[in-house]
Amino acid sequence: MRAMKKYLLWLLVLIWLTSCGFLEDTGGDSGRANSESTNDGEAESSGSNDELTYDGEEPTEDRGNVYGEIRWNGAGAEGLAVELCADFSSFSGCGSEPVRTETDGDGRYLFQNVDPGVYALSVKVFDSDDWLYISSGILSSAEFEVEAGETLVIGVQNIFKLDMKLLAPTNGSKVASDEVLLDWDDYPEADYYKVSMYPDEGDAILIEKRVNESSYRTDLLPVNCGYRWSVEAFNSDRVKIAETAEQFDFVVDSLNGSCQLVIQEPADGAEIRGDNIVLDWEDSPLATTYKILMWNDDDPNRTNVLDFEEVNESSYRFDFTLEPARYVWSVTAYDASGDKIGGTEILDFTVRP
Repeated sequence: MRAMKKYLLWLLVLIWLTSCGFLEDTGGDSGRANSESTNDGEAESSGSNDELTYDGEEPTEDRGNVYGEIRWNGAGAEGLAVELCADFSSFSGCGSEPVRTETDGDGRYLFQNVDPGVYALSVKVFDSDDWLYISSGILSSAEFEVEAGETLVIGVQNIFKLDMKLLAPTNGSKVASDEVLLDWDDYPEADYYKVSMYPDEGDAILIEKRVNESSYRTDLLPVNCGYRWSVEAFNSDRVKIAETAEQFDFVVDSLNGSCQLVIQEPADGAEIRGDNIVLDWEDSPLATTYKILMWNDDDPNRTNVLDFEEVNESSYRFDFTLEPARYVWSVTAYDASGDKIGGTEILDFTVRP
């Protein structure tokens, strides 16, 4: 493994259509009923409809070729390092010596006379130490099989840069309000942006919004909470051309209550009797209801004992005895409008025989 090489989990999702590669749709609704989304009825695609063919020198009988094209912002990306790796991990990168080539003036690359086998494909992101790995899904690199005497035409992939600059709130800062102005550097080639923000607890996505300007003001949860945010840039063809290299985080700590509720009992990992069990957690001052999810983790079917059981207080008492098993549970808090405003971590306890 090359210890000095920086591997990031920037995964391009490759969907096969004839001989071309198309990147996954970046649109989608958030889980919050009143949250904002980039889904405006049209898919945001990073793919290309141009078919790529190979008419060059064929490989030897016992070796294979790999041919493809890398584009950025609609044009071939010249001078980018491209690698094939026979021993790839999404978490640590290439564990063997890769086969390397470079894109030409049209963004095309050719691996000639490669040993037959299954490979992962990666592309270096311009003048950086970051690599984009073509993948078949989240945390799963695509497998490209090279066959003896054949040329594998992978097709066209659009890549994006990792050079967008977030301005405010700065990373690790505090915000003394229940709203925030997200601000970032204008990206010269961008036609529009997608800004996303995630709270530490509550809804998985608070906003996922398409905007035309390089700033966006949004409401926050009405309780103290930490947030992460990021921005992506798209051109007029709805192809992603850049994003932030990392998410920024900030925290609100001047409001009442918290989005992170603490479970008080049973303690995480506790071993208890199965009768008279009480679930108890920290109260949220703005919560009107709580929902409890709990399942029997020893049951192969993971049967829910409490299937989002709704209560109005920050505790729940069982009126029956739980059978011996390991139980996993969590609680989410909702305000009077029915919006999630907080939740607990997922903890467990064991009912002993």
